[in-house]
Amino acid sequence: MARPKMEEARRHSGSLRVRLLPDHETLIREAAAHAVKRKGSGDLSDWMREVLVAAARRELKRSEGEED
Repeated sequence: MARPKMEEARRHSGSLRVRLLPDHETLIREAAAHAVKRKGSGDLSDWMREVLVAAARRELKRSEGEED
């Protein structure tokens, strides 16, 4: 059976590999599972992407204030 075609909005062009300590991996997986349960949708990748993008935006916003 073939995999269903993915919606255009869900296609991603890049990936990141992250090395983690076992305890950190467990913590991240648990947090993602809680977020998915709370939202009722998504998965580990969705949660990680949302968290990383939000952190990146905060960091860039913070660094913009430092350049003044």
